[in-house]
Amino acid sequence: MDIHLDSRGEHLIEQQLRSGRYRSAEQVVASALEALAEKEYARTDDERRKAVQDMLAFAAKHRLTLGEDIRIQDLIHEGHKY
Repeated sequence: MDIHLDSRGEHLIEQQLRSGRYRSAEQVVASALEALAEKEYARTDDERRKAVQDMLAFAAKHRLTLGEDIRIQDLIHEGHKY
């Protein structure tokens, strides 16, 4: 795979290589992609967590119930197993 970078991208890679932390441009790119993947996963996880909090707040505000001895929070925790 060939990747063409603009001058800014080339400068960033050269900067990392000069720092001595990486031995090749491929290592710099691989590390950057891993960091991006981790950031995206964390963002998605934060969004999921907020959605659950919003659902719980809505259920509490409107006193929603699912039947005797069943709570929305229990269903959410059950869903996390899968």
